[in-house]
Amino acid sequence: MKALFLIDTPSQVYNVSDAISSYGIERYDVMINDCNRADTYEQLKNTMVSLSPQEMIEIPRETGDIEKRIEVYAKYLNTLRKANYSHIFFSAIRQQWQRDIVCSLECPNTILMDDGNATVIFYEYLFKDRRFFDFPIDENEERRTRAEQCRQVYGISTHQPTSLSLFTIFDLAPLPWLSVRHNSLNHLSEVDKDVDESSVYILGIGAETVGYIDLEDYVQLIVTTARLFEGKSIAYVPHRIESDALQAAILEQGIKVSRFDKPIENQLASMECIPGSIVSYHTTALLSLIHISEP
Repeated sequence: MKALFLIDTPSQVYNVSDAISSYGIERYDVMINDCNRADTYEQLKNTMVSLSPQEMIEIPRETGDIEKRIEVYAKYLNTLRKANYSHIFFSAIRQQWQRDIVCSLECPNTILMDDGNATVIFYEYLFKDRRFFDFPIDENEERRTRAEQCRQVYGISTHQPTSLSLFTIFDLAPLPWLSVRHNSLNHLSEVDKDVDESSVYILGIGAETVGYIDLEDYVQLIVTTARLFEGKSIAYVPHRIESDALQAAILEQGIKVSRFDKPIENQLASMECIPGSIVSYHTTALLSLIHISEP
């Protein structure tokens, strides 16, 4: 059997590793897309070295007209159709490029991998209603028409599948149209970690960047959290989308900032000694990090 993986964030690389093991995938191709914020794509490419796909298709960032933004991935559809994949794994129901490819290939074994904590929200508000993609209608009628015409040229379907599989770390019940397979995060399992109880990592969540909280309030939240660990060595680990301005503001409060070039789960997995306390507010990392020290 041969599989296709569609991913666009570095953390998805580890879902790919776990899916290959869990589903017994022997041959696979990977398509990656530079469609996210900040240095996501560079981190993604650096993390990809842990995989050995037969083919890796790279979709460059495209910010031009709607036709160009569709064509940049649509031009590969005929090649993907000829590959006759037994499984298609995708990672983001909020990315139109993934929706277009998934719906157009119509593979009977189509599997959604976790998209962070959002998986639980999608399950509750979309999957229970048998909806797998949910995009707002483009209010620009002229652009919407051009997009539809471009999709017709490339034979792109946007009709969502009638059923789906979910590969997830969360304990979610299957539905008549949604099968569920548990992801045990085997790639993170470690047993020989030293722990520095005097060290604390505070993990950033990108809340200020996306406008959930202003910079001043977010910095104050970090400061308040740091005070809970008085006398310990504290480092703030920024989310990949967080700005230099935010990091500078945290440094001004006397809090060390440690930025890594890989997801925090794998940064810690690569370390011989890990912090005794790892805290945050809302991030899937807190769930996946449990596996690093589990026997």
